[in-house]
Amino acid sequence: MNQRWRVPRNGLVFVSAFAIALIGLGRVASAQEDAVVAAITPEVATSDETASEVAPVYSNFREAYSAAFRFREAGDFQAAKVALQSAIELATRDREIADAHRTLISVHSELGDQDKMFESLEYVVENAPYPAFASLSIGSVNAIARRKGWVNEMKARYEKQLKKDPQDRTALVVMEAYTYNVARDHAKRGEYIDRLLKLNEEEGKPLDVEMMINRAFCDRLTRDFETAAKRYEAVSKESEDVRAYCLMEAAYCWENAGNKKKALKAALAADANGPDKRAKRSLYQWHRTLADLFLTHLKKDEAIKHFEAALEEANIDAYRDQCREKLRIANALKDS
Repeated sequence: MNQRWRVPRNGLVFVSAFAIALIGLGRVASAQEDAVVAAITPEVATSDETASEVAPVYSNFREAYSAAFRFREAGDFQAAKVALQSAIELATRDREIADAHRTLISVHSELGDQDKMFESLEYVVENAPYPAFASLSIGSVNAIARRKGWVNEMKARYEKQLKKDPQDRTALVVMEAYTYNVARDHAKRGEYIDRLLKLNEEEGKPLDVEMMINRAFCDRLTRDFETAAKRYEAVSKESEDVRAYCLMEAAYCWENAGNKKKALKAALAADANGPDKRAKRSLYQWHRTLADLFLTHLKKDEAIKHFEAALEEANIDAYRDQCREKLRIANALKDS
């Protein structure tokens, strides 16, 4: 008699439970493996986002601005950029935004972003809290352009802007500095200054005597001494703060233009006025220029006076030696 093989009911239950347990363990193992893989596999960034571009949360401008400096010093320019962008959003004063853009100039340059660098410069020029703030930023961009070989791109950008709008003040200011510090084209710089002076006049702005002095200096550098002398004399009438300085420069230019009479007249006027605020920026230069002029015109007392003053102000041994030698010559002159 054939007997059929049967599994007892309790045995079937055991086998089923065992199978279920094995399946469960497999699933647990699979989940653990997935967790391990997830832990060792870097997350794929979406779009162009990197870790340094995920901005930390800052509570105020100063905190974000300080973080930007730390990132920049560490060479993480992308993180510095993001921190500065946060600083701008958190700024409560115009000065803070200008500070952030001034710092962004160097950050954008290190990231190779010319357009953004120029945009930050333009913001600074248009919103500078004081004139030197803008000029220092322009100087930085000029230096960066030379170092990175962006000179042609800089020139093209602002010439294009001026072609579109000849009265674009920002472009005129940038190009005036560019022609002086980068291109060394003093005649062209004079043209940009003329345009700025005209624009100031049209907009009713106060007379900018420093800009007028720079205009005269352009003529001096191009050796148009007579025109330079006339410009310096014109500026000397506008402000007591620059009168003696401009008269000294006018005397130098008249002398080089061959007009001895006007040169001596301007030098005597500068001497009578005494050093002004502008002349005090470099008293050595002011005294030495007048001293050389008076010596040339054999004006003994005036020459000695200014050589002695120049000797006192000189901070280089070679200058001191020159003054002592000139003093010896002046003292040997006959009394005038």
